[in-house]
Amino acid sequence: MKDAISYFIRKAADWLFRRRSSALMVFRAGVALLFISLAGSWAVSFMYADAERTLVLGYQSSSTAQFILYIGFVIGIAMTVLGAVWEYQRFRDEKKRNNKKKTVVIEQRGLVDTSDSPLSEYVKSKCSWHVDSIVNDVRERLIDNVITRPELALAKVSNLKVSLAEKTAHSSASDISISYGGVFPVPFTFYTGYLLDDESQITVYDWDRDSGSWRGLIGTDDGEQFFVEPSSIKCKSVVLAVSVSYPVDRQAIASAFNNLPVHYLSLPTLDRNNHWSKEKQDRLSGDFLEYCKKLLGQGTEHIHLILASQNSLAFRFGQAYDKRNLPSISVYQYERQQPMRYPWCINIPHAVEEKVEVVNRAR
Repeated sequence: MKDAISYFIRKAADWLFRRRSSALMVFRAGVALLFISLAGSWAVSFMYADAERTLVLGYQSSSTAQFILYIGFVIGIAMTVLGAVWEYQRFRDEKKRNNKKKTVVIEQRGLVDTSDSPLSEYVKSKCSWHVDSIVNDVRERLIDNVITRPELALAKVSNLKVSLAEKTAHSSASDISISYGGVFPVPFTFYTGYLLDDESQITVYDWDRDSGSWRGLIGTDDGEQFFVEPSSIKCKSVVLAVSVSYPVDRQAIASAFNNLPVHYLSLPTLDRNNHWSKEKQDRLSGDFLEYCKKLLGQGTEHIHLILASQNSLAFRFGQAYDKRNLPSISVYQYERQQPMRYPWCINIPHAVEEKVEVVNRAR
């Protein structure tokens, strides 16, 4: 019984003081006016007496003041009733809209086990409508954080568009929103963004390794820009190495791509927490796109992409990559403990009829 009363008080307090709407502003103003009118209409008196003297203080408002207070009381009642009815109708309309709305959450699990804190549960706590989820889990293909069967993992990722179409088949586009997050190998994350580039606005989340929880991209843009180290050699096939969270392995790149020119893009501050601003990610992905267009203008037909970045930024780079106009691209996986540190890549061809595939260089 005590718990029920406590729950009712919390909900009432939330409705009265925390919820924000024009209707509740009218309701609260009416309640305040009622309180002031009632308090002002009281006759106030105070008396102090002892053996020698008696002191009496009194106040009684005039008839004119009483009339004004009466008018305020009536207006307060009207505003309270109007606000309550208006908020009730607004709540019903909002509930009808929310019954139609749906957020589809795409979560990719790979390098970190986030199953105890699903992204869908985090998104549910932020909204009041239906949340559905699609989980790409490739952890069974991992041994000691090294992916052993990238071909099978690619098949799961490639099926993502079909899964998304199934989840949204019976809803109008205006009622659907998409959220994305994951801790996944960079090539698959980039390819996921590449696949979903033509979807509606996607809200992107990332896993905060320090707190062990999901987090939105709500930081401020620090204005950092890529430092560019271009190659003077023009070639149909080039390496583009991008450092955001960690520096790329230049020695391994030189060994793996010894006959190709290498272009380096790197942020001044390489840190795993330098990516929490959506504005910064939008700007960096735009700079990445512009540099790829520059390479295209130099006659480049294929880009070998080495990307050391956080999951959300790899996804944004994939979204930004123009599949119709830019060169074909291969996105490489980095394995520091293996003799060949770039053992495989996902090759994304330019021609639509060609198949996206895993190229295993270790074989």
